Amino acid sequence: MRAGRPTKLRDLGYDEIWLQNWLAADPTRLGLGEVRIIAQELVAPRGGSLDILAADGDTYYSVEVQLGEVDASHSFRVFDYWARNRTRFEGKTHVAVLIVESATGRYRAALDALAEYLPLVVIELRAWRGETEVVLVPETVVINQNLDVAGPAGTVSGEARSETDWKASITPEAWAFHDAFIAWTQANLGEIRVDYSPKSYVGIRRGRRVWAPLWFRRDGATIYLPDPDGLRGEQQSPAMDDFQERLRKEGLETSWQPTYNAGANPVPIRLRQADLAKPVVQELLRATFEILDPGTTPWSERRIQPSTDIESPRSDSDLRSSSA
Repeated sequence: MRAGRPTKLRDLGYDEIWLQNWLAADPTRLGLGEVRIIAQELVAPRGGSLDILAADGDTYYSVEVQLGEVDASHSFRVFDYWARNRTRFEGKTHVAVLIVESATGRYRAALDALAEYLPLVVIELRAWRGETEVVLVPETVVINQNLDVAGPAGTVSGEARSETDWKASITPEAWAFHDAFIAWTQANLGEIRVDYSPKSYVGIRRGRRVWAPLWFRRDGATIYLPDPDGLRGEQQSPAMDDFQERLRKEGLETSWQPTYNAGANPVPIRLRQADLAKPVVQELLRATFEILDPGTTPWSERRIQPSTDIESPRSDSDLRSSSA
């Protein structure tokens, strides 16, 4: 038998339960970075069970596994469990993950379209049979480009970019903003890591989390930041009510986009290099950077801390005594 021959897991005697167990035994096989398994065969309140629920910090992955070509049942089911887990585990970033042997059939176009609007990752897990072993090779074939997904699954195969690629593809003004933004952040906020591999943006990471993805424009970039109060969801936070008003006075606009990165980075703002010198911009960057520290008090609560320096009013007798 020739080495490297494609095969199917069912032809080798394996079923979906075996594949679930194989993935759960070593979570790095999911390709989602250093995730931990929260549950396997997680039972939903109204019936059915999710194959795998994994997590990386505050990001939860609802994983559905299928042998063979993806079908309508599994495609819908992964969103059913994703939606249920959004309610069950509030305040987290939720991503739907479909792991299949083949996503090239009838439902591929639908998955591509859904990934434009929903936090979806589709991974093909292809089996190659050698002389004495079988190798499973994962490849991401569909992903929502607004998602921050760690590990190999975060980049569609063959599309990873480098610093050199980015510098050659954007304007000198945009690259100058990139340099100034990184320099200011390192000097004023702390340690970061620049990730050039995504196809659509350069990720400025704090630890394992993308703090500020840079979507380059001709003279700068649009940046999607975490909320200064740490909120996610449809309702804009009190912090952003305040920042929005003060930014507008500086000629800058921001909004609330709860769908970006599954709600983890809901604050978009377009900046140019000169904007980095504005105090309100620096305050926003600092607040969104600091909120990623576990246990940090929301910005709006810290801002209205009562003062302890005001003296208590003296009584009438005290006043008379001091004037005597």
